[in-house]
Amino acid sequence: FYVSVPFTTAPGIYEVDPDTGDVTPFAVPLIIPHYGWFGNDGNFYVPDRGVPGVLRIYPDGAVDLFAVGGNFIRPVTVIPTFDDTEMIVSDMNANMIVQVDYDGNQTVLYDNTTMGGLLDGPDGMAWDADGNLYVANLGSDSIIKIDTNGVGSLFSDSPLIKAPGGIAIDGGGNLFVANYDLHTIARFRLDTGEGELFAGPDTSKMAAPNDLKLTRRGGLIVAGRVGRVSQIDAMGNITVLTEDGDLSELAGVSVPNDDTLCTGRFETYGTGVAGTGGIVPQFRSLFSPCSGHIIGMEFRDFLGGAQSMLIVGGGSLLPGQGDFLGAPLLVDVTAPPFWAFLVPLPGVGAGNGDLTLQFEVPVMTGLAGLELYHQVFAADPAAPFGISASNGLKETFGL
Repeated sequence: FYVSVPFTTAPGIYEVDPDTGDVTPFAVPLIIPHYGWFGNDGNFYVPDRGVPGVLRIYPDGAVDLFAVGGNFIRPVTVIPTFDDTEMIVSDMNANMIVQVDYDGNQTVLYDNTTMGGLLDGPDGMAWDADGNLYVANLGSDSIIKIDTNGVGSLFSDSPLIKAPGGIAIDGGGNLFVANYDLHTIARFRLDTGEGELFAGPDTSKMAAPNDLKLTRRGGLIVAGRVGRVSQIDAMGNITVLTEDGDLSELAGVSVPNDDTLCTGRFETYGTGVAGTGGIVPQFRSLFSPCSGHIIGMEFRDFLGGAQSMLIVGGGSLLPGQGDFLGAPLLVDVTAPPFWAFLVPLPGVGAGNGDLTLQFEVPVMTGLAGLELYHQVFAADPAAPFGISASNGLKETFGL
C-alpha cells in the first residue's frame, strides 16, 4: 500500500511492503500530499495542498500536474465518483466538493450554496451502496450525508467525532471514521445513525489517525502520527504494520485493491422476538463478504450468559412461514447448505449478551453470488416460548 507523507524532509508518496513493513520512496518530492486514490486508469491521484491541486502519479513514480488551481485552495481527499468514471475532490478551505474528469477538467459539484452551509472543512468522503455520499467535516466535528438527489443533511455530530479525517463504508452498512484528536476509530450504523467506539484510544498502536481504508488483507488500515500504519480487525484489535518515526506524520493511506470496490454485501431483514427486559436482539455484520476477507458477525442485546444457536441456510422465509420452538423462523432450513452452531453468550442480565465472531472468507472459485441467510435464537425465560430471536441477515458474497 501507499502512504502520503507531508511533513518530512522529503514529502511525497511512499510505498509500504505489508509483509516486511519496509518503506521506500515512490514519488518525491511533493509539497503537502493528502488522501489519494488509485484511478481506473492505473495511475495514482493525490491532492496536494501546497500546489494546490491534484497530482497524477504514474506507476513508475513520475508526477505531473493533473488538475491545479481553478476551484482549489486546499484540496485534501480524492475518491472516484460512484460510477467510477471520474473523481471527486474535497477542498477544506473552499468548502467545496469538485468533480474532476480524466482530462483534468473541474466542475463544482457541491458548495455551501447548494448545501445550505453544511460543508465546514470537508475532508474524508465515502459512498454507500445506494450512491449516497458521506463527508467528514473537520471544522464542525460532524459527518453529513448528501443523497442521490444532491440534498444534504446532518448525519452525525456525535461526541465520538473529533477532528474527523478519513471515512470508510463497508458492505455491512457501517461507517468508520478516523478521529485525529481522540486517537480513535468510531463506527456508525448507516440505517439508524447509532454510533460507538470501535478501536482505540491506544497511542502505542494508533496515534492521531488521519486516514483509513478497508483492505483485502483484512479489516481496516489506518495512517497517523509517528509514521505508523496500523491494522484493525473485526474485533477492534489494533496491530502495528509499520512504524518509521523519521516520516513523522502520515496523512493518507491507499490500497490498490480497496475493499470498498468489493461487491459483497450484508442486508438485515425481518424482525426478531424480544427477550428479558423487552429487548429485541440484533444480529449484525462487519466488513464485506468477499474471497479472502475478514468479516465479523455480531450478536447484540441478547440475554447475558444464555445459550444461543446460529442457524445458516441457503434461503429465507417470510414471517409466518416457519417457526423454531414457537419463535418465527426467517431462514429456510430446507434450502442447502444448512448449518447450526451452538454459541454460548457472555455477560449477565438483559441485553448484555454481546459477542462478535470473526471469520476469514475462504479463497475459492464460484463463491461470488452465493447467498446465505442467518438468524440467531437464544434461551430466554422472559421470551414467548422461552426463546428470543434476532432479525435475519442475508449475506451475498462478492468479488
